[in-house]
Amino acid sequence: MSRGTHRRGWAAGVVLAVVLAATTTATASADDDQGPLLLTVTVPEDQEEPPGEVDDGKLTDAELRWAVSAQAGSESHLAGQCNFLVAGRPGTDGNTGGGRVWTEADRNLYHGRSGDVRVVRTVVGRGGDSTDSTDSTERTATFGTRCTSPDGRPVSYDAGRTTGAEVVLTGGTGTREADGSVRIRWDGTFTVVFYGGLVYWWVADPELRLDANGNGALTGTLGGYGTDQQDMTRWEPLPDTRAQLLTFTGRRLDPDSRGGHLVPDYCGERVDARGRVPQLRENPPGSCWGAFPQSLVNFHQLVGEPEFWYSTGTRDEIKTPANVSVSFDAAESVGSAGPGGGSGGGSGGGSGTGTSGGGADGGTPPAADPPAPDQPPAPANPGTAGGGSSGTGPTSAPSPDPADSFLPVAAATLDAAGADLIPEGLLPGGATGRRLAVLTTVLLVAASVAILGFRQGWLVLPFRRRDT
Repeated sequence: MSRGTHRRGWAAGVVLAVVLAATTTATASADDDQGPLLLTVTVPEDQEEPPGEVDDGKLTDAELRWAVSAQAGSESHLAGQCNFLVAGRPGTDGNTGGGRVWTEADRNLYHGRSGDVRVVRTVVGRGGDSTDSTDSTERTATFGTRCTSPDGRPVSYDAGRTTGAEVVLTGGTGTREADGSVRIRWDGTFTVVFYGGLVYWWVADPELRLDANGNGALTGTLGGYGTDQQDMTRWEPLPDTRAQLLTFTGRRLDPDSRGGHLVPDYCGERVDARGRVPQLRENPPGSCWGAFPQSLVNFHQLVGEPEFWYSTGTRDEIKTPANVSVSFDAAESVGSAGPGGGSGGGSGGGSGTGTSGGGADGGTPPAADPPAPDQPPAPANPGTAGGGSSGTGPTSAPSPDPADSFLPVAAATLDAAGADLIPEGLLPGGATGRRLAVLTTVLLVAASVAILGFRQGWLVLPFRRRDT
């Protein structure tokens, strides 16, 4: 339930109390000679909050969507293989027994769903026409679709086709404050697999923290197995490492919205390669040079493929991180933020869309198309991320019929413009709204009793002489 709905509910309660008080006063004047009048006033009870959002900014079912990068769903450098995402850890415990390409015999290593984590992609068009979005459906990824684009063709770096897959975590708990600061944690794990299975690592229990200015980070506990591109027989379990997956600068989420799409820091970010391939600090065509956070790059020194996480001059246009989609209530998802980096025939969508998401096998696809090949994702406006509170649809009140009364039209216009009829500090966000309703009711009851007292002669003004 949105704050706007709360506001309208409490405002309606106050108006109802006013009407009841006025009716009581009028009745009292008509019944002066019929004995004492019993006044009964009922204070409306606080409305029950739906799952996902509770009083005082608490969140109980927030959603996180992230495609990691276009490279995480692209054709691999190893001929005939691909990079892909997995829900949970591979197999039962995360250990595949060594770096190797997954074959049909390894289907049990792949998971499209694990607990509150899913890998999804938006399949578009009937008959393999990716330009026809009239039959778009969000589906859980499978072992058989892990290396295909949404139109069913094999992924291809040269053709700009990626899987369009992204991880979706639900059940996030935390808080969003009135100043825009956010802290949300999700329980669950997802795995990023490169070279068809030769290399992989996972992220457990990601947490998003943003301050009131939209500055912060997405962190997670990283794990996996380490190998070496020069010695693939090396296979060592890596210690759990808490690290930054992404950082954000000026990407504030509007606390009155359903959430939004966050554009991570990357372009122009410097990194210490620590003896590996040096960072290339020249913009590739249609993209930019940069890096993921240093702590993530440091961890990938142990995994054996740090060059995938900063610009080196090779496929840099698909290394840029995908935007992150955050919904305060999974039932009112703001939808996909897109695959990031190069194009991909993926689920697309730029920052600021307000489409509604869905479950494992259904939902509304993003309204925007993915960026064209060799074009960077459109940046979000600095300051406030997208994902409006009302989603798609008209942004202003419809023109009223001349026969309609004036007052409802005026109220609808004010609401469409974002103005409130009651000051923000007095609106229900917890105990404040309840105190307002109780105080208003008490004042109205006192006024009604006073008027009734003067009419019945129980009360007199000090400067008037009582008749004898």
